[in-house]
Amino acid sequence: MGNFLKDFDFIVPFLYPISILATSLIIYFILKKYFFTKLKKFQERFDLDKEAFKGIILNLNRLLNILLVLVILNVFIHFPYIDIYIQKYIISILKINIIETESIKISIYSLIKGILTFYILLLITKIIRRIIEAYIKFKSKKEEVASTIDILVYHTALIFIFFIALSNMGITWKILLPIAGALGIGIGFGIQDIVNNFISGFIILIGRTIKRGDWITIGDKFGKVVDIGVRTSTIRTLDNIDIIIPNSQLIGNQLINWSYIDPVIRIHIPVGVSYGSDVEKVKNILIEVAQNTDFVIKNKPIEARFIEFGDSSLNFELLVWINIRRIPIFLAKSELNYKIWFAFKENGIEIPFPQRDVWFKNELIIKQHKVDKE
Repeated sequence: MGNFLKDFDFIVPFLYPISILATSLIIYFILKKYFFTKLKKFQERFDLDKEAFKGIILNLNRLLNILLVLVILNVFIHFPYIDIYIQKYIISILKINIIETESIKISIYSLIKGILTFYILLLITKIIRRIIEAYIKFKSKKEEVASTIDILVYHTALIFIFFIALSNMGITWKILLPIAGALGIGIGFGIQDIVNNFISGFIILIGRTIKRGDWITIGDKFGKVVDIGVRTSTIRTLDNIDIIIPNSQLIGNQLINWSYIDPVIRIHIPVGVSYGSDVEKVKNILIEVAQNTDFVIKNKPIEARFIEFGDSSLNFELLVWINIRRIPIFLAKSELNYKIWFAFKENGIEIPFPQRDVWFKNELIIKQHKVDKE
């Protein structure tokens, strides 16, 4: 029996790498088939943000794929009987330094190691960012959230990931001082705008004068802040057009943040009626229209003001409060104008148009010419 087992001693060295590979494959397919399914059911059960969970699943899938590839490569490199040749003829060549100084030792192997480290840590950071984003939206009951926590965590983590990747590539901390000096010279020769936007981005993220989800007006552009980066920010208009704005413009230029502290604002709806209208009836109709509009906040005062006696109309103004995170100003005004028009039409109240009486100083003589018919 002992001699029989000795005949199979050559198999023993293969058991460990094969078991590692088999275990990794089993875990990979279990996570792919069951964990992601459970994750989707978890999202549906608690009605969590779909976009955030889509990002979590996408980045988890990429992370699992790259980890499986690394496990397979590691098993192959350390596979019995061929590992000696791989180390001698492949790994040793890859580890030969192509750049070697006192502070830098870079080889093809260290470059691959640094790139893989950066990519894996980046995926983990993206997953954490999406988890924070989903949690914030869940706590806010799916209302529009003006939060920069996940953005700040993400971009701060990017800085650490960058330095960790440099270290794995073979670049020591000593080399960073000359790089900083060269960067300082470069700033004076043409990258002031880039650095200015970069610093402005962190000022926005930390100062929170502008937050994701805010409705702002900058110049003649009105839209919602959908992303804040360290160099540029993105504003989405009501026409679903994304405008990329350098952060320095958000810091240096005057803008209106409609939801800076409180997203509840008051809007004015001007309307004119004919001089023969019953002003008390007009007032009651305007207030009734506001009270029957869903997006108008009812626990705030609703006012219908008689502004002035105009040239052709009695001018009123309806004042209501809305939550700008739930409906943009222009859409709210449009909806109220529609309702006011139909309410006035139903109650026989006329909205006049400008009229002018023309008086002729001299007697007006109208001459009629007959046209000969052939």
